Amino acid sequence: MPGAYTIDPVRSIVLSRAWGVVTDRDLLAHVRALAADARFRPHFSQLADIRGAADVAVSSSGIKDLAKLNPFGAGARRAVVVDRDVIFGMARMYQMMREPSTDEVEIFRDLDLALEWLGIAHEKAVVLSILSKAPPIPGLD
Repeated sequence: MPGAYTIDPVRSIVLSRAWGVVTDRDLLAHVRALAADARFRPHFSQLADIRGAADVAVSSSGIKDLAKLNPFGAGARRAVVVDRDVIFGMARMYQMMREPSTDEVEIFRDLDLALEWLGIAHEKAVVLSILSKAPPIPGLD
């Protein structure tokens, strides 16, 4: 899974995206990189755009590990945007495995609804521009 993220401290949000084949290793590398990033704060929200993923090679144990490593905390709202049923199912499994948790995760099939839920719909063009320029996560192919 080639992936990228950037942290926008002005909006207190992490903007993540993935494309290609999503794997356990890649998801765990993303969460570890994020947790180690000095700019990250647990109360930040997140937009995770997974619409570019062509396929998933994710196991239930990988999702369980991902849920355990969740760096987000109280007050964080996390919107996961998907466009394929199989990825929706994996995101839903993650959502269930991480409960109880102090952050909120919602899964969307519509980007505009996700942005509205995050309270940044009025800044769609800026957010998408920032997300499109996010540097790749080191070590992901």
